[in-house]
Formats: sequence, structure tokens, C-alpha cells
Amino acid sequence: MMFCVSFPGFIDTPDDSPLSSAPVAQSLTEVHPLAAHGLDIEAINSALAGRVVGSQVLWYDSISSTMDEARRLADEGRAEGLVVVAGEQTAGRGRFGRRWMSPVGSSLLFSVLLKPELRQLPYVNMAATLAIADAVAAHVRTAPTIKWPNDVRIGGLKVSGILIETDSGVGKLRYALVGIGINVDLDVSVHPEIAQTATSVNSEAKAPVDSTALLLDVLTSMDDMYASVRTGFSLTDEWASRLETLGKPVQVSWGHRVFEGIAREVDERGNLIVERDDGTTVTVAGGEVTLRV
Repeated sequence: MMFCVSFPGFIDTPDDSPLSSAPVAQSLTEVHPLAAHGLDIEAINSALAGRVVGSQVLWYDSISSTMDEARRLADEGRAEGLVVVAGEQTAGRGRFGRRWMSPVGSSLLFSVLLKPELRQLPYVNMAATLAIADAVAAHVRTAPTIKWPNDVRIGGLKVSGILIETDSGVGKLRYALVGIGINVDLDVSVHPEIAQTATSVNSEAKAPVDSTALLLDVLTSMDDMYASVRTGFSLTDEWASRLETLGKPVQVSWGHRVFEGIAREVDERGNLIVERDDGTTVTVAGGEVTLRV
């Protein structure tokens, strides 16, 4: 059974059109050379040899969704750690069926196939967000923070986000797909709907950033953290220390409920503990959390 974990996606805008979940056309070809948008896929594959994350990195010039293709390959039995990277997504998605906005050549767009145990799933999100934050930090002047549960931001502006989807049976997780988008060269000024809420790595670095190096940094760091998770190590404390949400007034939209309070802490699995005005607390496992000014 396929279900979507309630994590925010990358920069997204409302789109009333339903998104297709049909498999990618079989005529789609996997490409491994120097990608059209400056990614040296061969170098990345070589550098990640022997690791789990990045066991195989595939490039597509244009694809409906890296998540859909990663799912198709997972269902074919591809090995854990497969990474699907695209220069363009024609039907990329965020949460709640929103369109995932990514102009051609502006972003790193990729999905990672993992096969953790069900109890390890919350730490997969933590591993991914920490890996992105660390990789981006190496190239920019201001340290990135994490907005609960998985938006990576710089100075309050979104630079990256994650969407996690899983396939599971009764009590068993078959696989998890981690979809990641990182704004590298996105000019937010030409997109009024995100001009006040988003930024890019190049903008924050004040110079062009090597996309190959950035992607390699993310995948290497993610592999190191995922290895720790597989041995039973908890990433919660480190992840919580990067959360800009804690201690802030928030508004939570969760199903048909909307309430306000102070984001006090997270529990071991990363759920957000919100204290309401009457002193009671609510444990938030998903939904939309907005920082109140």
C-alpha cells in the first residue's frame, strides 16, 4: 500500500489539476554522462562507489517526476540507495497535491530509494534535512536552519524541501522514497508567488556554486547519517538543535483542525509538541505549521 508521509514538499504553488500517478513511459532512457545542466554524473557515481546512498545515480534530462520514476524502479527491485536526478520535472509535486515549482536548470531535483525498517522512518527525514543543511552550509555565508519538519531555510527563506513517500505492507516497510529539491540558481524575483518566501544557494553564496559538488556533498552526508540510523543511532537531538521552529508562536493546520500555540519541543520521533494558550499540549505528527509573527 502506498501512502504519503505528511512532510512539506519543495517550493509549491496551488494547482487544481490532479497529478497523475501513472508509471513513467517505458521509452524513457537512463543517461549517465555529463548532464545538460552541468552535473557530472559519472564523477558522482565514481565518488559514491561502495556507499549505500548513491549506489547508482541516474540522470534524466526531463521527466514527469523523479518520485514516480524512483517508485517504478523500486518496484522492479532496484537496489537501495538508487538516486534519480532530473534536469526538469513536468509533473513534480509537493504535499496536498500541490504543484512542485522548478524552472528548468534552476534546481537540484532528485529522489533517493531507501529501505529502512519501519521504526527508522522518522530518522530518514532527519538524515535528509541535516544532510542538506550541512551541504548547503559549506557553500553559503549564513548557516541554514530547519523549519519543522523538513524545510531547509536561510534567513527565514526556503532553499530546500523534502517529500517522503513510502510503500508498505502489514507491519512492514517495503521502501521509502525521499524526494529532494534544492534551489541552486532560482531567480525568485521573477516568481511573485515565492519572491518573499524563497531563496537560492547561488543568491546566498553571492557566487555560482558547483552543482556537482553540492549534490555529492548532500548524498555523502546523507549516506553517513543513514548508516548511523541503521545501527540504531538517534539523530533527534542534532536535528532538534537546528530547528528554527522551537520556542516560536505557530499556527497549526491539521486535518480540519486549526489552532495556535508555542512550539515547545519535539519528541524522539520528531513530532512537534505545541503548547496552547490554555496550557494544554498537542503532539503534532503532520499538517501545516506556520510561524506567526
